[in-house]
Amino acid sequence: MIHHTCDRCKRIIDPESDVRYVVRLEVRAVMDPIDMDEDENDRDHLLELHEILERCDDEDCDEISEEIYQSKRFDLCPACHRKFLKNPVGRESVPHLGFSQN
Repeated sequence: MIHHTCDRCKRIIDPESDVRYVVRLEVRAVMDPIDMDEDENDRDHLLELHEILERCDDEDCDEISEEIYQSKRFDLCPACHRKFLKNPVGRESVPHLGFSQN
């Protein structure tokens, strides 16, 4: 039997009584297009792709690929699911300071 554990609080998720939530996270590097004066039709895209693949034969290719794309999957219990939906990017809450009208 497969056992699931919440990846946030490490509590065992009982399939008989608990709902298990799956969060899939995909992070991609996005590069804005560069405005170039040269005609795009003159570019050799196949040659550029070949050069990129040749550079990936180096040891650093794994590090570069993680900087460009990552995919993660997390199991959450109901309580952690509610907390995640309230603050999905993990932004720290700033305490609201109340000042008197002196």
